[in-house]
Order: sequence, then structure tokens, then C-alpha cells
Amino acid sequence: MPNFVVRVEMHSASAEHYEMLHEKMKARGYKREAQGTDGRMYRLPDAEYMATKSFSADDVRDETRAMADSIVPGSFVLVSQVEQVSWFLAPAS
Repeated sequence: MPNFVVRVEMHSASAEHYEMLHEKMKARGYKREAQGTDGRMYRLPDAEYMATKSFSADDVRDETRAMADSIVPGSFVLVSQVEQVSWFLAPAS
């Protein structure tokens, strides 16, 4: 199954709006952390998620946009299908 990196920006959203988004995304299998090659879990930047899904990038975009727009209409969603991810992030607490 393909892996995706998803970025969401909700315009004029509060911290509470983003907490609602995090809960909705989590319920659909999106994660805010990624496991490094060292086995440790790393936090992703704010409002960025990773997921493994059995459908296309367009479907991931539509699913994510529907969740975000149910909280704050007119959200920005960027989806990238990835084979390999390399990053430098602070370890999760």
C-alpha cells in the first residue's frame, strides 16, 4: 500500500480547531509521528501527518479536505505519495 505525507492548513483556525482535526485524522489512521531508522518515534511538524492507505493521493486529499472543512471551511491540503522519507526532527516526548 502507498505511503502519504499530508499537510493541512486551516485558515483562521484556533488551537482547538487543530485539536479537533488531530482527533479526526487519528481516527482515520493518520499519524503525527514517524518511526526513524533508529527505531525511535519522531514528531512531525504541526498539522502534518503520515498514513498508509489503499487508495490514491487524490482520495487521500479528498478525505483529508472533508475532515478539515468540517471544522473550518476552505482549508488547504497538500498530499504527497512517497516511497522513502528522510527527515531531521526532534524526538517525541
